[in-house]
Amino acid sequence: MPAPPVAFKPSPTGYLNLLRIFACFMVLMVHSGEFFYIGAGGSIIREHARWVNNYGSFMRACVPLFVMISGYLLLPMHEGASVFYKKRFTRLLIPFLVWSVLYALIPYLLGTNTQQQMWKNLYTIPINFSENAGHLWFVYMLIGLYLFIPIFSPWVQGASKRFKQFFLLLWIITLFFPYIKTVYPEVLGEAFWNKYHSGYYFSGYIGYLLLGNYLKENVRLSNSGRLLIGALLVIVGYAITNRVFAHQLPIAKNLPELELSWVFPTINVAMMATGLFLMFSVIKFSNGVAEGFFARMSGLTYGMYLAHILVLNQLYPLINKWLLDAIVVIPVLAVSTFIVTYLLIRALSYLPYNKYIVG
Repeated sequence: MPAPPVAFKPSPTGYLNLLRIFACFMVLMVHSGEFFYIGAGGSIIREHARWVNNYGSFMRACVPLFVMISGYLLLPMHEGASVFYKKRFTRLLIPFLVWSVLYALIPYLLGTNTQQQMWKNLYTIPINFSENAGHLWFVYMLIGLYLFIPIFSPWVQGASKRFKQFFLLLWIITLFFPYIKTVYPEVLGEAFWNKYHSGYYFSGYIGYLLLGNYLKENVRLSNSGRLLIGALLVIVGYAITNRVFAHQLPIAKNLPELELSWVFPTINVAMMATGLFLMFSVIKFSNGVAEGFFARMSGLTYGMYLAHILVLNQLYPLINKWLLDAIVVIPVLAVSTFIVTYLLIRALSYLPYNKYIVG
């Protein structure tokens, strides 16, 4: 007599794969919009900025979501520091170096960069991203977080809920600093000889890392509670982000002024990221086929992030010439880039030693 089929049991973290995929798509939406408001030399194009704002303000939660997912999965550590570094940096660092080199070589081979520019882009890789690969700033930031996780993890493991709340409260205060600095450019001890204000060590992306862990360990809400609170956070965060961008648009003299509310460590972006995290957490897969498919796609998102600018730059002239209007071009370009980049990275994933290319 055949054994009865085993009932499917969804993974409690399966929704993180969907969230990572969605965050990857959000990145592509952000970068698709850049053609319509960033001009030569970093000047501002204002003609289509309304739709850049409407789309892009929501999409600013993308980077915080990636960091929060890392905090959820990696904190606290359950392995030694040497094992952690070997596993994470094999997957993170080698593909990053491969694609950094490609971003230096391909523009030269296409004739858009000189040989001198190519060599400059190659030898500056250990220092910073090249002019052709601005999106790789994220990987430099992530490398820093991963280096810090083995140091941070013992505190996270031993800290009480109240102590984590104290850390997050100080971090939340620093999320207001970009706005405060529009009135007072230097705060809490900053001066031209000192860039490290008193909240510095509680600021930046480390807060998103702890927030991901805090949501896992300490937040206990019903599904309806997660949806309601999550939706409210997203709506309020988006409203602030959108309205501040719209306010800055006619008066901003440069991109940093225009993108004031788009800074990732701001209170409004943190609200959207937290809200989306809560809303996605109610998702449960009903069968293993769908869960497995999205798990495999999620595993390719790092490679997609690394590669997508090459695809985006090739598709933009074609789609923009065809559709013309930013309201349509931005989402169509993002979807097209997502599909083509996914197929490219999926194909590369079948190569030998693919982990050194796609992560």
